[in-house]
Amino acid sequence: MATIVLSAAGMALGGTMGGTVLGLGMGAIGRAVGATLGRVIDQRIMGAGSETVETGRVDRFRLTGASEGAGMSRLYGRMRIAGQVIWATEFVETSTTTGGGKGGSSTPATKTFSYTVSLAIALSEGEISRVGRVWADGVEIARDDLNMRVYSGADDQLPDPKMEAVEGAGQVPAYRGTAYVVLEDLELGQFGNRVPQFSFEVMRPGQGDDAVHSDLGSLVTGVALVPGTGEYSLATTPVTISKGFGQVESANVNTPSGKSDYSVAVEALEEELPNCGSVTMVVSWFGDDLRCGDCTIKPKVEQTTADGTEMAWSVSSVARAAAEVVPMEAGRPVYGGTPADDAVVEALRDLSARGQKAVFYPFILMEQLDGNTLIDPWTGSAGQPRLPWRGRITTSLAPTQANTPDQTVTADAEVAAFFGAAQASDFATVGDKVVYSGPNEWSYRRFILHYAHLCALAGDVDAFCIGSEMRSLTQIRGASGFPAVQALIDLTADVRTILGPDVKIGYAADWSEYHGYQPSGTADKLFHLDALWADQEIDFIGIDNYMPLSDWREGEDHLDADYGSIYNLDYLGANVEGGEGYDWYYHSSEAADAQIRTPITDGEGEPWIWRHKDIRNWWMNAHHEREGGVRAALPTAWEPGSKPIWFTEVGCAAVDKGTNEPNRFVDLKSSESGLPRASNGIRDDYIQMQYLRTLFSHYADPSLNPTSPVTGLQMVDPERIHVWAWDARPFPAFPGNGELWSDNVNYARGHWINGRAASRPLSSVVAEICENAGVTAYDVSALHGVVRGYGVEDVATARSALQPLMVAYGFDAIERDGVLVFRTRGARLDADIDAGQLVYEDDAEGAIELTRSQEAEVSGRVRVGFVESDADYEVRTTEATFPDEEGQTTSTSELPLVLTSAEGQRIAERWLSEARVARDTARLTLPPSMMSVGAGDVIRLPDEHGDGLFRVDQSDQTDRQALEVVRIEPAIYEPQDVTETSFDLRSFVPPVPVEMMLMELPLLSGDEDPVAPYVAASGVPWPGSVALYSATQDSGYGLNRLLTSSSTIGLTQTDLPKACVGLYDRGPALRVQTIRGDLQSVSLDQVLGGANFAAIGDGSSDNWEVFQFAEAEIVDENTFEVRMRLRGQAGTGGLMPDQWPAGSVFVLLNGVPEQIELASSARGVTQHFRYGPGTRPLSDPSYQHRVDAFSGVGLRPYSVAHLRAATDGGALDVTWVRRTRLEGDSWETEDVPLSEAFERYRVRVFKDGVQVRQVTVSQPNWTYTAFMQALDGAGETYIEVAQVSETYGEGLVNGLRLGA
Repeated sequence: MATIVLSAAGMALGGTMGGTVLGLGMGAIGRAVGATLGRVIDQRIMGAGSETVETGRVDRFRLTGASEGAGMSRLYGRMRIAGQVIWATEFVETSTTTGGGKGGSSTPATKTFSYTVSLAIALSEGEISRVGRVWADGVEIARDDLNMRVYSGADDQLPDPKMEAVEGAGQVPAYRGTAYVVLEDLELGQFGNRVPQFSFEVMRPGQGDDAVHSDLGSLVTGVALVPGTGEYSLATTPVTISKGFGQVESANVNTPSGKSDYSVAVEALEEELPNCGSVTMVVSWFGDDLRCGDCTIKPKVEQTTADGTEMAWSVSSVARAAAEVVPMEAGRPVYGGTPADDAVVEALRDLSARGQKAVFYPFILMEQLDGNTLIDPWTGSAGQPRLPWRGRITTSLAPTQANTPDQTVTADAEVAAFFGAAQASDFATVGDKVVYSGPNEWSYRRFILHYAHLCALAGDVDAFCIGSEMRSLTQIRGASGFPAVQALIDLTADVRTILGPDVKIGYAADWSEYHGYQPSGTADKLFHLDALWADQEIDFIGIDNYMPLSDWREGEDHLDADYGSIYNLDYLGANVEGGEGYDWYYHSSEAADAQIRTPITDGEGEPWIWRHKDIRNWWMNAHHEREGGVRAALPTAWEPGSKPIWFTEVGCAAVDKGTNEPNRFVDLKSSESGLPRASNGIRDDYIQMQYLRTLFSHYADPSLNPTSPVTGLQMVDPERIHVWAWDARPFPAFPGNGELWSDNVNYARGHWINGRAASRPLSSVVAEICENAGVTAYDVSALHGVVRGYGVEDVATARSALQPLMVAYGFDAIERDGVLVFRTRGARLDADIDAGQLVYEDDAEGAIELTRSQEAEVSGRVRVGFVESDADYEVRTTEATFPDEEGQTTSTSELPLVLTSAEGQRIAERWLSEARVARDTARLTLPPSMMSVGAGDVIRLPDEHGDGLFRVDQSDQTDRQALEVVRIEPAIYEPQDVTETSFDLRSFVPPVPVEMMLMELPLLSGDEDPVAPYVAASGVPWPGSVALYSATQDSGYGLNRLLTSSSTIGLTQTDLPKACVGLYDRGPALRVQTIRGDLQSVSLDQVLGGANFAAIGDGSSDNWEVFQFAEAEIVDENTFEVRMRLRGQAGTGGLMPDQWPAGSVFVLLNGVPEQIELASSARGVTQHFRYGPGTRPLSDPSYQHRVDAFSGVGLRPYSVAHLRAATDGGALDVTWVRRTRLEGDSWETEDVPLSEAFERYRVRVFKDGVQVRQVTVSQPNWTYTAFMQALDGAGETYIEVAQVSETYGEGLVNGLRLGA
């Protein structure tokens, strides 16, 4: 009986054109998507029949469903999904009445309704690790603003308490095996009193403990927290910086969460890497010279003019204004500034509170730029390399140069100058600051001892590194010994005194440094660090481990090609303790290019002393130095197995062949930038993943990671393998925000694992699909690729789940000996067929039947839709077209996969090329002796029978083997260099404080609430709305007003002198700089009609002059000159000072400022206010607090007008004209309305500034008799008059000064 096995899933996805799918005939399609796999293979894995499966649609709309019986989606990796509502409460209605009331003018009574609802939304089948970001109606919102509980779908999860409270205990399922969220008491007002369309970023790691499902989330036990710069990058407190009145920048909030970047990043770290328990916290100062005797090490800032409002920058007793600035290029800082001491303390305490073991990790960043004239110690020439590695700090001339001071007292002096003379006693803790009072030096000792004291202040440090990767410095030899090593030993003793016995101390050596030093051109091996490693105060040996795990080259003829793929875990694993640096080395760059390997041997039987990779033997053996090749009789101070090894750094760049040289990185700013050996520079997240999978699995094996008989500890502490790097700038803000962070261009091919930790190996995803289908006999060891995210909607068969993966990643499913083998396509030759091996069939036209499809059957253009990685998971489309395309057919396909733009483009180009090449097919028959050739194998046909490589697509096995093969081209399977395009982040306004003015103003139109003050708010950036909450005490706040428009507020830049009321003030222009908004000129008639009202004051609530203006001329950005002013409007002339000084507050009264809600009974009662961005909760740090009391200026009588005094004999007749605050503009009445319950005035008399008389009268006149004058005595007389209100009291006064 024939057994038919299939190979490729082919191009089964896509539109059919002319009887083909992307150039593959329908017969081939049938075989590709599921003809019978064989007697022993359960058809559930691919389904029965041979039709294509309609699957893989991208969910473009992400609409939250609520249909009963709807299928449950399944997620692999990281994806944004909408989910299904599985439970909801009734809407809960709440009403609030404002306004109304008795007496006086009041606002109408208004009843406002608000609604809340609780609901549960199912997200995915299976257990998830995290719900990251959340979107409502397509806009990302702060996750913490939702009262949201996440149920991961674990087998032991319990029912939700809210659901049980509503439905009854025991009436709610636990939904085990289903991940879902519960939103409790969701406030719907912000969504227009309706339930919005929610979508969620969900992450689902590999399921199970098998090695095939291992990914970063399950493996990583430690990370290095970078970047080590950024003045507030480590602060848990959101910090803002004022750039001027109303202009505030957020220093460390760059996500809609409203939390500091550090907090968001570390929260993601906890949830995406649940096994991570140790964090090395990198903090940088800046070095300025590779010559250690001339190198200073300083903390620096990005700018010195504006400091943090919530946290002033200060490091080692240096404030911002006194600090130096980091190097700048093109107006941008090359580095971020040194983290503020307060921020470092906050981060250390936060890590401890989260259960992480914090390892302090000092870091020196070198700041030399192009054009410097410093002598390069490695060449002797002027001009040190640009931004070099700290490991190159050495003597004034390096040991490899002529006239080097190495091995002289001069070297001792240069090292001593680098370390400096600062002592532990030069530091003191004053409050929450570490204060320095030692020598005026910027030395290494000051750097380290400062942070030792700061860590002691924080009180939550598990370990402390006294330095890292100072390779050339530690190798300096003085007149006797290694002075830098001794200096580190002395420094360790001081650090121990500061930190005490419970903090672990170590040094993080470079991987090329830790094991010893072989001076150039010698046969010496000096264990120069052994004195440090053996020191009693050193607790661990730190190694920054970037040792190579491969030596891979392109093609099939390099020395390691037998392993089949650089991604082969067996290959990488064999190179942890093998390969370059263990078995052999390259003696020159030319040897490396030609793979001429020199074995590592030793005549003394200790080859491990020359192997930097042989950590195990280095750790387990005594160390005997070699001088002149002669083995020393006595060992060094190192005691075998006495200290555990920590990998303070491990990592691999996400770039092609990154494992060849994991230490290489791409950063065009630095002279150290470069690609790994033989790399083509294409981004490759999978090689980074395989590197980490290899390293963690190796040291998790006790047989490879022995336990010390001395300490009982393993050689390499598996809990202290720190992956470089996890960024304190949260993903995807970094790398998405290139305007803020210029190093974002390095992310794609960098060492970062943010944004990559949730990805899964393709082999794990396929294995899980097989296992869910009941297939356990499978092999995915030759399946390579990384799945960022894959969403499967309502999958009925495993075949439909596999098909999009097969066409996207280009792999085959092959039955071999009862095992379903999945294998990534390639062009590696499996069999070379010669003509003598062919079997001639009776009905065949020849030994090989070649067929070529018609040109019309091949699509000339391919479009691929996919979900964009990194940003908001938008659906993107890429297109590939043949250069000779002229109106040929177009095939469009969609993949429910999260891909980068470059990955999507490569898929389209591969499909297009593969479809055209696959026009050539062949049939041939092989004898029983060649039954080893099977489906998926690549064969070469004889020159006279096709001449080229073909992949076996189908095998029909009887007493012979009939094959159907399809032509392939090797170049199709080689990754193409496609430009990595940056992704677009939605615009985001950080929640920063705004400027708000509360203004008690007189009635301007007559129909306002006379008691309530006006509120005006503005700011740059404008948050969209500003919420004002009020209460009678600093608790129990309620929303008072939601301001949706920004007012025009500014500061005056010139003085405004006092002017006459009722006449145009034609004095000098008043210059005003607004926060935002324009001022416009109007005609004089429009002014008289009520246009261009404004208020000027000192910012307090009750000191505002109202005026109008006719002319406004723009003179600079947001700066205007205001002329032709009508001063003291609405009775505010009585508040006009002799001069409003520059810096007074200006508010345009254009209808945008509005009155707050304030009851009449609240006049004079202290009110508490909190105000901030309307999109943030009241608890947000951007909210400000203000306390005020209001007198009800709308009830205040105007000052009297035309105050006169006339002599009548010896008496003075004082007269005035009453003014009104209501309806006083009519010309039809004889007098203005009284607008008060009765007419009353208070008159006061002053002599030489001292009040001598006060009377109350009920008419607009009063006589100051001669008798009164005599009683009051001589002196300069001043009389003031104020109208009195029954409800308000005295209004504004008008005064008259008389002679003595």
